[in-house]
This record gives sequence, C-alpha cells and structure tokens, in this order.
Amino acid sequence: MAPTDTQDDAPTSARDQNGDRILAVINYALLLVGISNGLTVLIAAILAYVRKDNADPLVENHFQFQIRTFWYWLAMVIVGALTWIFLIGILILLIANIWLAIRSVVGLIRLVDGRPHSDPTGFWI
Repeated sequence: MAPTDTQDDAPTSARDQNGDRILAVINYALLLVGISNGLTVLIAAILAYVRKDNADPLVENHFQFQIRTFWYWLAMVIVGALTWIFLIGILILLIANIWLAIRSVVGLIRLVDGRPHSDPTGFWI
C-alpha cells in the first residue's frame, strides 16, 4: 500500500512562507511604531508568537528575535517607570526606545537581505 498524504505532513507552500515573511516585516514596523504608543509592540509580539512555529527557519529566527525584543523592552520600560520618581527613569525609557528602534531597524535590514540573526535570543543586536 502506498502512504497517504495527510494535512500534517504537507509542506508549507511558497505563499505561506511569503506571507510569514511579510508578517515579519509588518512586525518590525509595529515595533518601530511602538516607540510612540507601546501597544503595537505587544501586537507584534502576539503575532510573532502565533506564527513562529509554522514559519520557515529564517522567518522563525526573526519571530524569535521580535519576541525577545518585546520582553527585553518591556523589562526596561517597567524599570524606567518604577524609577521615574528618581529621574533616572526618564533616561532608562529613552534608552529603551532608542534600543528598540536600533534593534528593529537592524532586524528589518537582515530580513530584507535574507539573513538570520546569529543569536535571536540575545540582548544585543
């Protein structure tokens, strides 16, 4: 008997992979917009969590990078908010947003070039 194809064994189509890549680009844009409002950073993280397991390895690498970017940024924002009264919080929030912008731009450039991150879970770029 010949093996039968199942839905679980079907390879991801090129259209799905392209859609995930476009979603990763949109996520980087959401991260950049999140500098001004914060909410879109959360939306980008949720989208990355939802799609990362079904994406091809390159895009999965970028989704992991976006998820870690969210968590590190959130930690810095919480510390900045808690230390606001000591005025150091303003500096921490400024650094957190500059860090978010740099990390998002570098990630977007790597995605467009078709390159993964060497350490998507690391803090630095």
